[in-house]
Amino acid sequence: MTARNTLVLAHDDADLSEALGCSSETVESMQHDGVLESQGQLWEIGPAQDYLRDAAWADNLWH
Repeated sequence: MTARNTLVLAHDDADLSEALGCSSETVESMQHDGVLESQGQLWEIGPAQDYLRDAAWADNLWH
């Protein structure tokens, strides 16, 4: 799978939550786990999008 380099300008967790389509608690967890990488107010969200996609797939698989 190829790496995606998707940068967004986010002023706070609410902006990241909106860009990723997940809760602010999930954003905070991904920041803590190193899935989201900040460059000032620019955020690399490609890996986080992949993480959320894979988590959703796995969640559907195990139900």
